[in-house]
Amino acid sequence: MKSELLSVHFGSRAYQCIKPLHSHEHWQLEIVTQGVIHCQMLDELLSLEAGDMLLVPPVCEHGFRYHKHDVAWISLKFECEIDDFPLWGGIIHGNQFTSRLITSFKLAIHDSVFKQYEKVFVNGFLETMFHYIQSDDFHRTDDPSELLVKLITEKISMRNGKAITVNELAEELSYTRNHLSKKFKDITGENLKSYIDQIRIQKIEELLRYRELTISEIASDLGFNDLYSLSKFFKNRTGESPSQFIKNSS
Repeated sequence: MKSELLSVHFGSRAYQCIKPLHSHEHWQLEIVTQGVIHCQMLDELLSLEAGDMLLVPPVCEHGFRYHKHDVAWISLKFECEIDDFPLWGGIIHGNQFTSRLITSFKLAIHDSVFKQYEKVFVNGFLETMFHYIQSDDFHRTDDPSELLVKLITEKISMRNGKAITVNELAEELSYTRNHLSKKFKDITGENLKSYIDQIRIQKIEELLRYRELTISEIASDLGFNDLYSLSKFFKNRTGESPSQFIKNSS
C-alpha cells in the first residue's frame, strides 16, 4: 500500500458534544488515547475505549459523541492506494501490540507534522496498521488471558506516567499479586514491575524531550517525592541522569 498523509490532529474534550454524521473522500484513523468516545458508523453504534482505534474508509458516513468529560484522541486523515485489500472499516481493539505502536507514535509525533521524516514515520505507522488488520492475529478472537493483559496495560497507560504498584493492580483486578505477575509474565514474557517502570520511563523521556517543564516540575507532576527520587529512578533504569538525557537528546 502507498499512503499520503493529509493531517494529524491531537484532540481533546472536557465537555459533552456531538460531531454529526458526515463523510469524506479520504481515509481516517481515529485513535482514542483517553476516556471513552461513542461513535456511529454504517448504522452501527460503537464504543471506543482508550487504546482502541476506528478505521473509517472513504465515503463512509460516521459521527462521534463525546458524552463523558476528559477524553482525548489522535485523528489521522490520509489518502491511500491499496492493492488486493478489501475496503474495510471498523474498530481495531487495543492490545499489547497496538499499545506499543501508539506509545511510539506519541513519543515521535506531537501536535503537527511538518518535517518530511515525520510524514514518513506516520505513513509507516499507517502501513503497519493495514498489515496488522490483514493478519491472523487481528482476526482471531481474544482469549481471556489476552483480555487480562489488555486490562493491565490500559490501567497502567491511564496513569499517564504516575506510579501504580503491582499490588494496586492486583487489588483492582481481584487477583493476588503473585498470580497477576505470573499471568502477565506467562503471556507477554515480561516482568510486570519492569513493564510499569518502562512505561514511566517513556513518559519521563517524553516530558524531558518535548515539554517546557523543569525536571523538578516533572518530578512533581509524576508523583515523585522530589527531584532526587526521579533522578535516581531514571538513572537506575537508563544509565544516565535526566540532565544527561536532555543533553544527549539535543
